[in-house]
Amino acid sequence: MKIGFYGNANNYPFMLALALQRQGHEILFIVSSRHALNRPEFRYDYIPRPYPGWIYDLSSPFRWQFLVPGIGGQRVCSLLNTCDLALLNEEGPALAGGLKIPYIVLLTGSDLEIFADPAKAATLKPQLFARPAWLRAAGRALVPTRLIHRQLTEPQRAGIRGARLVTYLARGLIPNGDRLLDEIGTSEVQRVFLLQADLEINPLVAPPDNPVVRIFCLARLTWKPEPGLVALDYKGSDRMIHGLALFWRKHRQRLDIRLVRKGRHVVETEQLLAELGLADQVTWLDELTQTQVREEYQASDIVFDQLDRGVVAMGGFEAMATGRPLIANGRPEIMEAAIGAPAPICQASTAEEVCLQLERLVPSRDARDAVGRASRKYIEAYFSSDAAARRLMDAWTRSGQH
Repeated sequence: MKIGFYGNANNYPFMLALALQRQGHEILFIVSSRHALNRPEFRYDYIPRPYPGWIYDLSSPFRWQFLVPGIGGQRVCSLLNTCDLALLNEEGPALAGGLKIPYIVLLTGSDLEIFADPAKAATLKPQLFARPAWLRAAGRALVPTRLIHRQLTEPQRAGIRGARLVTYLARGLIPNGDRLLDEIGTSEVQRVFLLQADLEINPLVAPPDNPVVRIFCLARLTWKPEPGLVALDYKGSDRMIHGLALFWRKHRQRLDIRLVRKGRHVVETEQLLAELGLADQVTWLDELTQTQVREEYQASDIVFDQLDRGVVAMGGFEAMATGRPLIANGRPEIMEAAIGAPAPICQASTAEEVCLQLERLVPSRDARDAVGRASRKYIEAYFSSDAAARRLMDAWTRSGQH
């Protein structure tokens, strides 16, 4: 089967494309963004530039070029219409009206909770142009909200509604996403729970021999309420800092804490660290490539993910695949029912729970190793990209029988 892709949030669709390619399908992949996180070469060192023939780079400085009638959308649809099936991510569902083939929508966050939410349309105005700042300001001031509704929100909702399948998180993980899908008219038959990690580039690695226990936080430092953010954006980074500080006050054992200058509240995090007496235990890193993130997993003893009401997903799963204990809010009350097995995530959603997990893991290399090995087995069993690709295609086959 020839399968076309549009949209590549955080390289999540590209990971799935590679798995489908390994399973014998022909892939056509459209790169639509110039943002590094959404480009294959940012994650996969072996993807060359210029791209091989199956990858089409149609990106431009104008973020929303394909939503402007007559400019780019027709080319996207004509390419996808050479396929048997299309998988649409980001603003891809808004282009579905031009398709003559069946399609699946891969929802990863903003494509549902912002692009498909009429109440959030105005927050997109400054994003219409990536740079310079005056052009972003012009978008905010001059672009009518009704234009965003007409060109993005309404087509996006229609595209989601018309999909044969819609991949999203298990019901209950993101209540606002559930509300929007119900409002749009997506049925339970259409919904497929899909999360994945790439085991090909995340092998199990023996724990490091660090003289000081090394902590890496993979989550963005976004933890204060702000307009335009959705549930998946909030990472509970302040709870992590308070938990680390509580451990320090109780045990006076120094840690090697590594944080990335990424997220809405880096400055506020620096202030909090200073207030709690942890600043001298922190090494700050500039924004990393995804290859560098994997190197951080391998060099760390313990990894942190989100502690709020979000979801442990690709980043956390790949840290687990590497064999590292993951401290996070794994939402066990929902995930265990959805998967049918408990996760070896070191569960924490408060500062006190963070401290308890540190008290278990920091003093004992054996404990860290045991959790890390169990974590790898869990990801292999339930969340490899190859398993996700098989699950999706099985669901696709069943959907044709309804």
